Amino acid sequence: MCDHHDHPAPKRAIALEDGRDHDRDHVAWSRRDFMTGATAAAAGAFLLGTGANAQTVRASSHTSLLRSLGERETDRVLVIIQLGGGNDGLNMVVPHSSDAYYRRRPSIGQARSSLMMLDGDYGLNGAMSSLEGTWGDGDLAVIHSAGYPNHSRSHFQSTDVWASGTGRNEPVSSGWTGRYVDRAFPSHVSEPLPYPVAIRIGGASSLLVRGSGGSLGMSFSNANQFDRLAQTGQFYDESNVPNTLAGDELRFVREIYNSGLRYRDAVYNASQAGKNDGEAGYPGGGLASSLASVARLIKGGLPSKMYAVSIGGFDTHSNQLNRQPGLLRQIADSVRAFYADLEAEGQRVLTMTFSEFGRTTNENGAAGTDHAEASPMMVFGAGVGGGLYGDGPASVLANLDARENALPMSVDFRRVYASVLGDWFGLEDEDTSAVLGDFSPLQGLVADPFTVDTGDVLEAQGLRLSVAPNPVVSRARVEVALDEPALVTLEVVDLQGRTVRVLADRALPAGVADVDLEVDGLAAGLYLVRLRTPRASRTVTITVVR
Repeated sequence: MCDHHDHPAPKRAIALEDGRDHDRDHVAWSRRDFMTGATAAAAGAFLLGTGANAQTVRASSHTSLLRSLGERETDRVLVIIQLGGGNDGLNMVVPHSSDAYYRRRPSIGQARSSLMMLDGDYGLNGAMSSLEGTWGDGDLAVIHSAGYPNHSRSHFQSTDVWASGTGRNEPVSSGWTGRYVDRAFPSHVSEPLPYPVAIRIGGASSLLVRGSGGSLGMSFSNANQFDRLAQTGQFYDESNVPNTLAGDELRFVREIYNSGLRYRDAVYNASQAGKNDGEAGYPGGGLASSLASVARLIKGGLPSKMYAVSIGGFDTHSNQLNRQPGLLRQIADSVRAFYADLEAEGQRVLTMTFSEFGRTTNENGAAGTDHAEASPMMVFGAGVGGGLYGDGPASVLANLDARENALPMSVDFRRVYASVLGDWFGLEDEDTSAVLGDFSPLQGLVADPFTVDTGDVLEAQGLRLSVAPNPVVSRARVEVALDEPALVTLEVVDLQGRTVRVLADRALPAGVADVDLEVDGLAAGLYLVRLRTPRASRTVTITVVR
């Protein structure tokens, strides 16, 4: 038996010539996320026991960050798009003014004439040209060379780092979007919300909806599984089984699975209430289908705060020019269609991309690139401060030693996360630090930072909504303030996304209007008062008491 613990570290599998090590990393990466995703779905679906003795097994993880987001008086939403495989950022955000870029990539470098220009130094890959209007409107931000110190070039390790929001050598057991549990809202462990605060559709890392103890998230393996629930209210067809003893057992298992989904009713009701715009122009592919599902839930009134979707195939060790552009086109066209589908609801939705690592500055012998370190992030939406952030690679490449083959980090990715948590969702500094550590947000990345108003008032861009008194016993006054005349829909929505009162559906003049809210007939509990105009929407949480 060996007592010597100084074994050599496993070889980093970063290129095709690493052979079995590279393949092993891929297998571990894929198998781990498949198993954790399947386990999360199954744990949330099954009941223990039968009849009166049945007990629900909670789904993914209960986290106080998601809990606190569930209780924020904001209707803002974050959508995360994971680019699986390690996206080549240099061929996505191209430093066209850099001679060093073209020297290092004589075969796969993107010609300046093919790009969608961002400024005098950078342009987007021409496959993303459908985003030209988005960039022109100031609704796209690009963060150059995002990464983390002491970078791992392993799919497995680096995906965990990005999804967990921790350092490479820190233990990983929860995602950054799924942490900070019992600290601020311990009572909700025993009184869970009736809707998921985070939803994962597709192959995005399961850590994004996982924390350290119970469940506030819901996972769908793909958009087809979501569609099945949206159409039937079930994950599995209980009738489509063989007329045999084994079929009876399968039917029983499916019945248990379907009935045990904790958030099924909330998601089903929202999916029925929300309808996709047939003119939005979604392209084909899994990413577009997943984003269409997200748009349907948002438009259907589901109060979920975070959604995670994914697109894979970015591990372009070879033949990159025939592989990456199609993937980039799917991202651009899908995001553009997503916001066209959301229309006014898009004002409250921020969309962010990340990939586990970038790729080498030099092309390899197979017309591709290998695993490296930093890579750009993109943030979309009317709430973003459009433009370029961080030090771009153009000047870095000019000074990079010929033997160096990876872009160093310009922006720690956790600063982007801090901007989302603090400026977009309005979490206090100490709460953000508890989730990520001490990372300062990127100034200006969120154009309209959210601030909590203790008077139950939400105000932005001349649109104000308030409810008093709150909690409500029998009657309250809803105050709506507009800076210009607008067609207004004002309604009360339960936490399953169902409209239970329509308070106004008409044009209102500029200024302040008071609307009566009667809560007779409503059960005690939490509700949302939602105001929508063609420009934006606002939501206030109210509590009905008896």
